[in-house]
Amino acid sequence: MTNGAFRHDRQLRLSGAQGCSTRYPVVTTVTYEPDSIVKKYLRAEIDPTRVAPPTGPKPPTLDVEWRFTTATQHYRIHYADPNTGLNCGWHRDEDHPELGPLHFQYETPTTGDADRHPDKFKKTVPTEILWAALDRLFETKVPELTER
Repeated sequence: MTNGAFRHDRQLRLSGAQGCSTRYPVVTTVTYEPDSIVKKYLRAEIDPTRVAPPTGPKPPTLDVEWRFTTATQHYRIHYADPNTGLNCGWHRDEDHPELGPLHFQYETPTTGDADRHPDKFKKTVPTEILWAALDRLFETKVPELTER
């Protein structure tokens, strides 16, 4: 894939992810980072009153990034709460080969808990993966990790 085709493909996938993110109920804003021209990843602000349990006053963020090297898709869907210090998310990359292609990782500074473990999604389309990740994040992971 040429550099121009690679950039266009990344922007199309980010555009789809932006549409998915803006429709998710806890998301208040979505921006391209570092800006709307370069578009390396998305950053969504989360309404702290809609997170269970509620957090605040600062809005948590969710970073979404998709990268493609040859036929392999790598992505990062990562949540960070400045109020509690919780940060967690799914990383599909080559950083931890012992965990397989996809892992979930978290760190909770207030309790000192941190871990990484293998994970998977049934879906393969980026927008479907993102929607499944958002459901899992806000329905299961955030409540579970903040109640420790």
